[in-house]
Amino acid sequence: MQSVTRQLKSPMFWGIATIAFVTVISLVVAWVYVNPPKQQTITFYTDDAVSITPGDTVRVAGVIVGKVKDLAIEPDSVRVRATLDSTAFVGDQSQIQVRMLTVVGGYYVTVIPLGDLPLGSKAIPKERVTMPYSLIRSITDATKITDNVNTAPLNESLNRVQQGLTGTNTDALSELIKAGNAMTENLERQRGQITEILGMSNEFIGRLNDNRELLDYLLRRVAILEQSLVLYGKGFATAIDGLGEVGRRLDPLARFYMPHRQDFLDRVRGALGEFQAIADRNGVLVRVLRRIRGRMERTLEAQNNYATSPTFGGTPGAPELFATDLCIPVEGSRC
Repeated sequence: MQSVTRQLKSPMFWGIATIAFVTVISLVVAWVYVNPPKQQTITFYTDDAVSITPGDTVRVAGVIVGKVKDLAIEPDSVRVRATLDSTAFVGDQSQIQVRMLTVVGGYYVTVIPLGDLPLGSKAIPKERVTMPYSLIRSITDATKITDNVNTAPLNESLNRVQQGLTGTNTDALSELIKAGNAMTENLERQRGQITEILGMSNEFIGRLNDNRELLDYLLRRVAILEQSLVLYGKGFATAIDGLGEVGRRLDPLARFYMPHRQDFLDRVRGALGEFQAIADRNGVLVRVLRRIRGRMERTLEAQNNYATSPTFGGTPGAPELFATDLCIPVEGSRC
């Protein structure tokens, strides 16, 4: 018991105990630093890490779930480690895409979770890692495309082009260039005329805008005229149809008239002669009646003058207008 008490009082004991305690605490802190609680570490490889820097955000479906921890150079690739929340599932077939953060710069890492089993400590190979731009990959892809190109036809075409540009054909090319230059000079000289034409067009358009009301009025009148022609055209067509119907109905009469035309004309001439004689006699009768009426008017005028004259004791206002003083226009007799 005394030996134990003596050891507890020994400075060496407390020094060893302190060193052991500090060592344990350091190991715990290092473990927590390396493997933070509620976080997981994923590893992926890429052949071009120029767009990745430690501290870049890691996102799943646009949600930030972690950040890039560090980068390490391997013999044939670059190893990238990132820490994620333990709640984010990362499958064994997951893919990595490095995308631009903004148009002016910046990048972030996107994890596309795929697979049914957790990734665990496995690393995502560089075949499933996509960078925003890789010069090496672009050159490699271009080489793959040109590998299948048949160079013989291309070489033959270039040789023919070279042959076409030798000899007298060069003169034709020179003439073509001269013709183009001459056309350009003509256009340059005619620039003023083109400007005047454009100015006239602008003035014409301006006048049209100033006389918009007149144009609207003319358009309305033209529309009325057009519709009137359409309506009267329909009426004219109806009248033509009616005349055709009248002609069709008069067809039997015409067929009867043609064989008896001379007889009909003789009878009409005879009737016209009788009518002329009646008219002549009527004219004589009219002249006789006119003379009788004139005598009666003079007699009545004398009586009216006496009857209506206050001098002779007559009554003013007696009628002086007869029916012969009125004119009623009828067909064939104008006033």
